[in-house]
Amino acid sequence: MSIGNLKTEGGKGTNWPWQYKMLKGLQGIIDVINSTANGSEYEAQLVNITCPDPIVPPAPHAGLKLYLEVRTWDTVSGGFTNISYYLPGSDTAYPALDFAGCTVVYLEAGDATEATLQDILTKATANETNTADIATNTSGILTDTGNIETNTDTLRNSSNAPTILRATANALVTLSTQVIKSISFYNATTDATNNANVNGVILRQGETINFDAGGNGNKFPTSSFNYNADPDGIGAGDLLIIYVE
Repeated sequence: MSIGNLKTEGGKGTNWPWQYKMLKGLQGIIDVINSTANGSEYEAQLVNITCPDPIVPPAPHAGLKLYLEVRTWDTVSGGFTNISYYLPGSDTAYPALDFAGCTVVYLEAGDATEATLQDILTKATANETNTADIATNTSGILTDTGNIETNTDTLRNSSNAPTILRATANALVTLSTQVIKSISFYNATTDATNNANVNGVILRQGETINFDAGGNGNKFPTSSFNYNADPDGIGAGDLLIIYVE
């Protein structure tokens, strides 16, 4: 039946008005479908996609990645079947075929937030540990710096003036009050038979022995040295001693 057909029964004119309204209604439906097909109708969801490694191109990434899945209206199939995936912050569209063999998981409400918070917690915990390590190391540095300052002050305040002694008698003497940096003993006797004694060791005529703590503020403890200028008591002792505190 075409538009404008006559109603032959009863000779009561045409059905034009009704047919015209029906056709306009159908055209309206077609217009809506066509308009949604031009990108004005879509669905979007967050998804986690896990792809094996290695990936055959053109799949973009291996491992677990977060994507935005966008489905647009397909006028041929009559559904939201045209699927593209976007990485966060990117406008590059990856078709569904790129993810063949990958696992797609649709996120529930709050999943992305929980994952982000967990990531923040992990990083914050690591930062806290690193901060504690820095504090510990800083404390150690401060201690070492204090020791350096003490040693430096000792070096700075030390007079380094030598003390000279000459011993002649038969007597065992212990340097018990001095903290000594270096010390020398010289047996200056003119009698070849007179042997001095330093820390229990014979020092013959003309012999010299030296002791040095090594510098950098190092010193020998008190009572480290004793001597006897004339241990045999022959009356010819002449022991020259020079030390630096």
